[in-house]
Amino acid sequence: MRTAVVAFGLLIAASAGGEEAAYRVWGGESPVAAAANGYTQEVRPIAQTRVDVVVSTSFAPIGETATYGEILAGDRPQVPENFTLPPKLAGLMTPDIDAWEAATAVLIWVAHHLEVDVSDNGAQDAVSVLARGRGRCSGVSNAAVGLLRAAGFQARTVSGLLVGEDQVIPHRWLECRFPNSGWVPSDPTLGLWTITPRHLVFADTVLRVPEVEVVRQGGDGLERLPSREGRLLRPNRGAGLLCRMASKWEGKPPIAVLYGGGGEVRRATIDPEARFLDLLPGRWVLEVEAGGGIIDRRELRLRSGDLQSYAVPSTDAGRSGGSR
Repeated sequence: MRTAVVAFGLLIAASAGGEEAAYRVWGGESPVAAAANGYTQEVRPIAQTRVDVVVSTSFAPIGETATYGEILAGDRPQVPENFTLPPKLAGLMTPDIDAWEAATAVLIWVAHHLEVDVSDNGAQDAVSVLARGRGRCSGVSNAAVGLLRAAGFQARTVSGLLVGEDQVIPHRWLECRFPNSGWVPSDPTLGLWTITPRHLVFADTVLRVPEVEVVRQGGDGLERLPSREGRLLRPNRGAGLLCRMASKWEGKPPIAVLYGGGGEVRRATIDPEARFLDLLPGRWVLEVEAGGGIIDRRELRLRSGDLQSYAVPSTDAGRSGGSR
């Protein structure tokens, strides 16, 4: 069942901290308020059958610190009888690895072994989908949740709608719970731990698709993400950059401006140093402004978990005593 999407109003760019979209929904089932790590959905009734919905997402690093051993020591979630991890996947699950790495290994296995087939008419339960090696979005999400639970994680499917360019379709994705970062969403049709403002959460499977007006829709931010094994990835740990002055500086201290993908811009005064933390790994461009101009510009490749250090070069205008 499908319904048209009508767009109106002025499109705006998303903020540096994440992406946001707004919708007006009526004439069918209604979305519900929801919150997870990197996703929030606010619902405000405006009439008896109409609601305004604002969805905000963030690809900021997840920030989980637990080990897989801590997951194994917790309560075991319910799984179907005789449901176990495939041997090669089970062999990756050692207690000393990070919990996030263990759950990511499950999602990577799903991406490599299960095909998303919108025309698949077979049963969409986890066992059936794993046996066939294919399923619709619901079946692949059911299988991923089943495997995460078999690995010891609390996991659940999420039902809702996916807002496309010219249509809205019922959709299903998943959430996995970590000890320190809570429920983290992931859409197996997109990548690893990825979700967008085009995902609308409903309480259950949407049987009566409502009308949806796009009030405000920016980008989804996917172009900012790094990848792993060919799949887009929201990382667990961010990158960091430390900017400091190479010598004593006279007058107004310089400004470090960091440009990332999707229009993200961060600024900080180097006085005497500036720290940029929780950056998405990947390509960034750093400009240093001083005296009304740009005194240095360079491209940086930042890696997950690393803190790079950068020294601002001395200039005649800014040098004090020539000391280094």
